[in-house]
Amino acid sequence: MRTRRNTGRMAGRHVAALGLVLALAATGCGQKAGVSAVYAGGQVQQGAGGAFGAPGTGGDDFGGGGGAGGGDAFGGSGSGGGGLGGSGSGSGSGSGSGSGPGSGSGGGEDGSGGSEGSGGTDGGSSSGGDATGVTSSTIKIGVHAPVTGAAAIPQASFERAVGVYFDSVNRAGGINGRKVEVLFEDDGFDPNRARSVCKTMVEQEEVFLLIGGAGADQIDACARYAAAAKVPYLSGGVHQTRPGLGPLSNLGTYFALSLAYEQQVPLLARLVKTQFGGQKAAVIVADNDSLDSFYNASDSQIKAVAGSNLVLSRRIPKNTTSDAPAVGTSICQSGAKVVLWNASPSSFLNVLKSMACSVTFIGPGLSNGLNIVAQVGCPNVSGAMFYSPMPGMDVMRQDKAFVSAYQQKNNASPDDIGAAIYGLEQMVGAMLKATGKDLTRESFMATIARVKNFNPGVFPPTSFSSRYGGTAMHLLRADCNKNEFVTVRRNERP
Repeated sequence: MRTRRNTGRMAGRHVAALGLVLALAATGCGQKAGVSAVYAGGQVQQGAGGAFGAPGTGGDDFGGGGGAGGGDAFGGSGSGGGGLGGSGSGSGSGSGSGSGPGSGSGGGEDGSGGSEGSGGTDGGSSSGGDATGVTSSTIKIGVHAPVTGAAAIPQASFERAVGVYFDSVNRAGGINGRKVEVLFEDDGFDPNRARSVCKTMVEQEEVFLLIGGAGADQIDACARYAAAAKVPYLSGGVHQTRPGLGPLSNLGTYFALSLAYEQQVPLLARLVKTQFGGQKAAVIVADNDSLDSFYNASDSQIKAVAGSNLVLSRRIPKNTTSDAPAVGTSICQSGAKVVLWNASPSSFLNVLKSMACSVTFIGPGLSNGLNIVAQVGCPNVSGAMFYSPMPGMDVMRQDKAFVSAYQQKNNASPDDIGAAIYGLEQMVGAMLKATGKDLTRESFMATIARVKNFNPGVFPPTSFSSRYGGTAMHLLRADCNKNEFVTVRRNERP
């Protein structure tokens, strides 16, 4: 794999992977600097994003080609519109009509009002839809996640994880004959910055779609921008709604690839009832407003199964650097033996270190870097159970294709961050493959609505009947003898 330095307007990019915290955030504490290099496996450019080229296994789950249409409406039909500001036609050496942020027509590579026509120089699509970011040989995708900030991602693992699946897919010819280029931007765990970097990737770098890698608030901010820009946006499930802004399901281009937090509450309530019946319980949730709905559902459903044994239910600051001792004391004084937790892993570790008592923590959807939580938090974290869209490494080490691809790229054994990225790449790649050669934003979104069920292997199967495609989660438990989270159950449905 060759590397080169970024130059020009790309000089500020950081290299990382998709950073999939398909839950709240990644695991590190403190800040970690970006690495300004470019990894090119096949034709990866401008940052290391995880590879999204996955041919999948074919068949009903992701077979079939995508036609034109989709527009904003989920499952709608019709030929797609233009780019950000309307449709434009740009004639060039390729075939098809172009689309871009303006209107008008022009010769050569650009229409007079638009950026590069989708049928322009490289002939990305012949359907008349918006093929921004697609050429005859490439698909350009943008990813954002926190590499710096309060929930920084452990970067060395991500550098190794970048392009593991992507390399193997590109070696096999790419997705429907196209290689995938991934741009990555560090959003700093800041919603305003997240929106800004997403805007840059869409309006300047002209990516085909966006992936939200980490952080509920950052994903929310970018998803809402992407909907206004008519750009497909995919992420792991976060919250379903936010006060004053409405449900994410109202966004015409948003797709959640795993269960949202609220959808996981029945799993957590069942866990309290079946494994901690008769014991005192607590609910601890960060106070960012994106978790209001999750907190209300958790408080109600845990109260329904625990009754008077729900002895503590409270919100805590998003950043617990100074509040951790007080939070830990409140848990210990309550007498709770099981604590439903939904706040950042860094807050989790801070509170764990401050506690003088022993409890079992459970929680939704934390997937990225759980093993680092185990390594730092053991023995206090022993027995903690969190749901995840991917199995633990005890299962993933048996996935020969994953292990082989990782070792071929890195000459090292894989970790759970590599597994998380591999799983997300599989899922998005399956969707791209199912859309077929005639790839536009409209045909891609229409394919998700039409096919509905994608099951490439690592993540639980999807079933899109709305913007939320998740059907199940894997349950993992912290094993401090192994210093990692191991798989308890796979594909557990609410």
